[in-house]
Amino acid sequence: MSRSALYRGVFGGAKQDFVLNIGELEELQEQCDAGPEEIFHRISEGRWRLADIRETLRLGLKGGGMDPDMAMVMVARYASPGQLAVHKPLVTCILSAALVGAPDEDAPPSGEKKGGRGRRRSPAAKSASASSTKSAARSATRPTKSPAAPSGD
Repeated sequence: MSRSALYRGVFGGAKQDFVLNIGELEELQEQCDAGPEEIFHRISEGRWRLADIRETLRLGLKGGGMDPDMAMVMVARYASPGQLAVHKPLVTCILSAALVGAPDEDAPPSGEKKGGRGRRRSPAAKSASASSTKSAARSATRPTKSPAAPSGD
């Protein structure tokens, strides 16, 4: 199965599609003078630069199908001074989807229940027998004290 770099997130008050394909990733590297994983770490560690936030958003919108000019207008409007750090979680999600795939890809296709066909069950789940890790019941009798050792008087 091929993984998609599509991430859907809220930007500008509405759900938007963000995709960083190879072309967008190459342009992002040039604009930020760093690879996508380095940009991800800079943002996560609080060492980000303006271009890390703004260019990831702009190129993600463009890769997601938005007209490039409209993507630029959106970023200028919603990722300007005073509104930059608020986009850190969104930008890290966009970069993560580009690097390892979108988080919702592991969800089963619509109509199929989780744990359905094709899913592996753990050996414990396959077993029909009761678990052997239950603790034994406590004894109802009280433990007796051993007699005191004779003193050496």
